[in-house]
Amino acid sequence: MEIRRRGRKPKKMPAMTPEEKAAYDALFEREIMPHASSVYHFALRLVDDRDTARDLAQETLFRAYRFLYQYKPGTNAKAWVFRILRNTFINHYRKAVKQPYSLEAFNEQSLYDAEDIYAYNHHQDPVEGFFGDEVTHALMQLPPDFRTIVILADVEGLSYKEISQVLQIPIGTIRSRLHRARKILRELLADYAISQGYDFPQD
Repeated sequence: MEIRRRGRKPKKMPAMTPEEKAAYDALFEREIMPHASSVYHFALRLVDDRDTARDLAQETLFRAYRFLYQYKPGTNAKAWVFRILRNTFINHYRKAVKQPYSLEAFNEQSLYDAEDIYAYNHHQDPVEGFFGDEVTHALMQLPPDFRTIVILADVEGLSYKEISQVLQIPIGTIRSRLHRARKILRELLADYAISQGYDFPQD
């Protein structure tokens, strides 16, 4: 599948023969696009607005395609594209999301239509279907910084090193926040765990 942006050619991409371009596109489809749903999910945690998250996910995937030549095949593609997402958010969306969002504020045409990106998540919230309602409710009560790390570590399966690369914070900070987040979740879910018959020792 050929990826293009209407009205603007990607910058800084190396010149490629047709065969190299076909291989480039195949690499993108094989290693990056399977993470499109996770990209949207992480974007939604950053901006807390579905429409803005879809635009942020689109821009992230466009940038991932543009700079795919910098990606080393066989490494952790999810962590790589999440880092692009984080940088895109900081550069283009962090200030905008503090105000009512308008598509006119970011008027460049993305690679895919918004609904195409949104379709990857099956119209679900990042944690819907992954956890029960009680766990989802508890997770959403966490402070955003804690919730993001829990999602990256326990839902997306990134290592501390990968999370550190994505969020640009020290591993020690990640360990501390994840420990505190899990402790909060444990307290919030104590009654639910007992009601489900789990052995839940009290401190």
